[in-house]
Amino acid sequence: MLLPIGTGGMATVYLARVRVVDSLYRNVALKLMHPHLRTEDGTWAIQLVEEAKLAGSIRHPNVVPVLEVGEDPHGVFLVMEYVEGDTLAGVIRAARTQKRPLPPPIVARILADALTGLHAAHELTAPNGEPLLLVHRDFSPQNVLVGTDGISRLTDFGIAKVKTRIGVTASGVIKGKVGYMAPEQALGKPLDRRCDVWAAGVVAWELLAMRRLYQDDDQVATLLRLVSNPPPRIRSVCPGVPQEVDDAIASALEVDLTKRCPTALDLKKRLLEAWARIGPTADAEQVGEFVRGLVSAKIEKRAEQAKAVLALRAKISHVSERAIEMASRDGFDSSDLASVREAAARQRSADHSTRAALAVGVGSDPAAPSSKQEVEVRTDKGSSWSRSHRAPAWKRPALGGSIAAVALLAAAGLIAWRIRGGESPLPVAGPDAPSASVPPVDASLTAPDTTVAQTGPSAWAGPAQAKDRPTILVRSDVPMTSLRVGKRTVAMVAATTEVEVQLA
Repeated sequence: MLLPIGTGGMATVYLARVRVVDSLYRNVALKLMHPHLRTEDGTWAIQLVEEAKLAGSIRHPNVVPVLEVGEDPHGVFLVMEYVEGDTLAGVIRAARTQKRPLPPPIVARILADALTGLHAAHELTAPNGEPLLLVHRDFSPQNVLVGTDGISRLTDFGIAKVKTRIGVTASGVIKGKVGYMAPEQALGKPLDRRCDVWAAGVVAWELLAMRRLYQDDDQVATLLRLVSNPPPRIRSVCPGVPQEVDDAIASALEVDLTKRCPTALDLKKRLLEAWARIGPTADAEQVGEFVRGLVSAKIEKRAEQAKAVLALRAKISHVSERAIEMASRDGFDSSDLASVREAAARQRSADHSTRAALAVGVGSDPAAPSSKQEVEVRTDKGSSWSRSHRAPAWKRPALGGSIAAVALLAAAGLIAWRIRGGESPLPVAGPDAPSASVPPVDASLTAPDTTVAQTGPSAWAGPAQAKDRPTILVRSDVPMTSLRVGKRTVAMVAATTEVEVQLA
């Protein structure tokens, strides 16, 4: 794992890399479930696994494939193909910032690709050939990735629904982004693929108008508008849009289901035929060139951040290797040496500590969709609704590995302190070494018996022996419930971010 690149209501997406062979790596996108969604019944974990099953079953160049799904101590995760580029939402933002309108031929190609991927999802069948009647329910600019290769791909099937998924979505619960909901979705009625066709019509409307159709600052008011009033025609906002294009978009935004464009493929054909009368549609090379012009700075910054993470990881590994070398040379206790080796191995494989040290915020990526856009509305309880939320800072996975960093450097410092006779912790090599450090050990400190309770036969005998044994002060960015010191477990009476541990 290298750095976070986006977040949503259920998970955070990280840029990661997978070793192909020897020193050859390939980039992937790793989607990791939020820590606060880990429940005993595993409801959210099941939903993430269901997403993997659906996305992994759709084999189409306009759908982001899922390469792997698994479970780790940090949560359930998906490994997906990494698309270098940006979300359609990010492309729109960049165009606004740079005051560059989206050319109609570019818009036509992006929509055509996204609708092709959506139709492929709608046509998904079970192994026996029976249609699954999949409904994405979250077709929006945040879930369309536009690559620098000029190809647009549909992603995020986290709240998709198929007829075989019983019990995943409770009755009367509406899921999706309010601004892209179809009226029947807002009313909690049974849904079919025409719900996604409506959302595609909203996306097409916004790409041409370069503004939101429904501003979701007041989401309850938006829901009322959805079920009460038909949306305005695009020509009422942009008179320069050809009538044929206006008619095609309006066919997707019909409130009456019997009059709405029936499939994503049909909407794609209508849009391409309408644009063909006014000019050619852009090809993939033209879209790729346009996207690179908009988001190249962002892609370069992401590459620099990843490079910095790898460099920091190498520095931290160097510190741990120095400690192991010194311990081996000076005859350090073998059991504690094994613990340090284990910590070093965990650090090299995990890399959570480097993300924490870099302090790369999960929401720092402009492409990251706003978590407030995904809501759940319980229609069986009036108009009450709740926003999906991000975990508190101390629960986020980007900070979760700070204990590993502290423990690793603490172990390195402890080794050197014992080797040097308690003079000082191991100095970090060079002025560019990581800033994380362990405070010097002060033998005058005592371990309060109300804070630390050690387990096992080597439990601390009490304050009377405190002067004979030094203590080490351990601080962490997240609450600790226990520590490993050599082969000894130190259990906390209560979770704490700072504790003094008496050495055995």
